Amino acid sequence: MIENLLKQANGNESRTPEEIDFMIQEAAIHYGKFLNALGFDYEADRQTKQTPFRVAKAWVNDMVIGSVTSGPKMTTFPNDGAYSGVVMQTGIRVNSLCAHHNLPFFGWASVAYIPGDYVIGLSKLNRVVDWFARRPQMQESLTQQIHDYLKEQLKCDSIAVSVSSKHTCCGLRGIKHPESVMTTNSFSGRFMEPNNLVREEFMHAIQKNGNGF
Repeated sequence: MIENLLKQANGNESRTPEEIDFMIQEAAIHYGKFLNALGFDYEADRQTKQTPFRVAKAWVNDMVIGSVTSGPKMTTFPNDGAYSGVVMQTGIRVNSLCAHHNLPFFGWASVAYIPGDYVIGLSKLNRVVDWFARRPQMQESLTQQIHDYLKEQLKCDSIAVSVSSKHTCCGLRGIKHPESVMTTNSFSGRFMEPNNLVREEFMHAIQKNGNGF
């Protein structure tokens, strides 16, 4: 059965409750072996006896839940007022896992679009960000996935996505610089035009109340 559950790190395939339970049970077994391989007798310590199960459950039910569930339902509404300005949501929390080291990275996303025939329920922008973030990711891929998904769902040409995060794989290992912040952007349509007030409005919003730490 496990062979049928394999996919790329940042991929997605909605799973049944039975498949999710199987994942947790299998992962717990293998994480216990991982601890043993590192020299830890986790079963002899009352504090860690259930750690493999807790870790497996936390991964599947929280940290990578986006990889085993369907995307959020995209509630759209007719753009009856023919609004042609920017719709922007800043300060969207990002919690994800580095695909390379499986260590957390966390930060903020800002998302904007210029509506065509439809506008979207505002909370859906947050939900889309969280759905793509909750899986092993490269921040570059996360930013592009959010952009492409919204462009397809909203059927509009002008989308802007900016993500700024601190990576614990950079802060806890290697260079050990926990203060450094990585920023990735994906723009299309009017957000790509030089000397554009739309782009300036988005960048100003990020600086003021968006991707700050």
